[in-house]
Amino acid sequence: MKKTLLQLLTVSAVAASVMLPLNAAPAAASASAQSAKTPAASANGDLAPAGHYSDHGRLMLTQQELVSRIAQLTEKKPLVIQQWLKNYEPDARVTKGEAARLGFKAIAHIPSEHAAVTDIKVLSAATLEITFDSPLTAADVNLDKAKANFQFDNGMTIRNVPQLKNGARSTYVVPVTVQQPGKTYSLTYKGKAAGKFTGSAHTVKLAAARQVTADTFELESFRKDGVVDYGYVVESYFGTRGGLEMYLNDRNASGGKSYDIISSLRDMSVTLTPEGGQPIRAAYVPYTQATDDRQAPKFRLPAGQTLTPGVTYKVTSDWATVTEASFTARSTAPLVIASAKAVSPASVDITLAADPRDELFSGRSVELTDGDGKKLTAVYKVTSRKGAVGTFELPAGTQLSPGKSYTVTASGSWATQQGKISLNTDALKNS
Repeated sequence: MKKTLLQLLTVSAVAASVMLPLNAAPAAASASAQSAKTPAASANGDLAPAGHYSDHGRLMLTQQELVSRIAQLTEKKPLVIQQWLKNYEPDARVTKGEAARLGFKAIAHIPSEHAAVTDIKVLSAATLEITFDSPLTAADVNLDKAKANFQFDNGMTIRNVPQLKNGARSTYVVPVTVQQPGKTYSLTYKGKAAGKFTGSAHTVKLAAARQVTADTFELESFRKDGVVDYGYVVESYFGTRGGLEMYLNDRNASGGKSYDIISSLRDMSVTLTPEGGQPIRAAYVPYTQATDDRQAPKFRLPAGQTLTPGVTYKVTSDWATVTEASFTARSTAPLVIASAKAVSPASVDITLAADPRDELFSGRSVELTDGDGKKLTAVYKVTSRKGAVGTFELPAGTQLSPGKSYTVTASGSWATQQGKISLNTDALKNS
């Protein structure tokens, strides 16, 4: 009984909050507060605070304002909420019917810190799909918090944050460490038993392995083969994929086609074995798994190691199966640094002679040496690349000295220079 009463009060409060006009006078706002306690039903049954609409049922509220309110209420991007309207027009006045419909829909999408697991599905050897009775709060999908909340037995751990699927209310793609096929695992969520599942041997099918640089190779896959990167199917990336976003149903199908989801590859690796040689562990290069409209995550050899030209290598993995798993290494030219510019006391823009594409800056650094021989190291800021330009940041507490000149070189052999590259910091004197 208490839960039912609380739900009814929540429905009334949310509906009133969503439909309260932003430009209402203080007195009207006070009246609205009272109407939130006792909502009035309109002639067609819509729940709306009395007296807050005019002009044939249109509220003193634009679609943009309505979307903004619901986005705050549900902790979603405004762009996601815009999809709930048939024809979104920012300045269009909202009808009371639209406000009521979106207000009530929003209620089901309000995050709860008391969300409980209702279902666990195994998608592949390193990916689960977990459904809750309510959406998770932003705090609960913070990585440190998520690692504390999701506790598995038999050595399994969560690898990255749970990601809400596009269009889903409370179903999340959850990357985990590789399962042992046939083994039973138990999940405890926030200290409460949440269910059991059996480890799967199912691997994601990738198309081909291909060398990219002297120490890096990629594993490409394609949607046409029924494989999609999670970045295209989860809400946190919605609106950043150039219109290539997808909605998958509860069977992970779209348009009658089923898909395997490549979840986050954080902390993942594959084995690279040279013909006649010893296996090498190649680690995933962060933020490279779906860039420039390609599904081609990069993997890099341990620091200081490079591929030997003419040698054939084969990729194997316990989380993926690669159709064309072998490639013969070739000599590759390093990237070329063309110029450098100080953009703040702690960051530098490095411009290459050509766009490296696919986040090839990731994991790289440059060395800045002043006239006295003092060296500073700046590391690439992930996802900062704009064409051939990437931003590199100095460690916390370290800054460039205004008025000094630095010589810029790549740390390691990932890049070379077009002659001597100088970094002038005169512009920082007044910053």
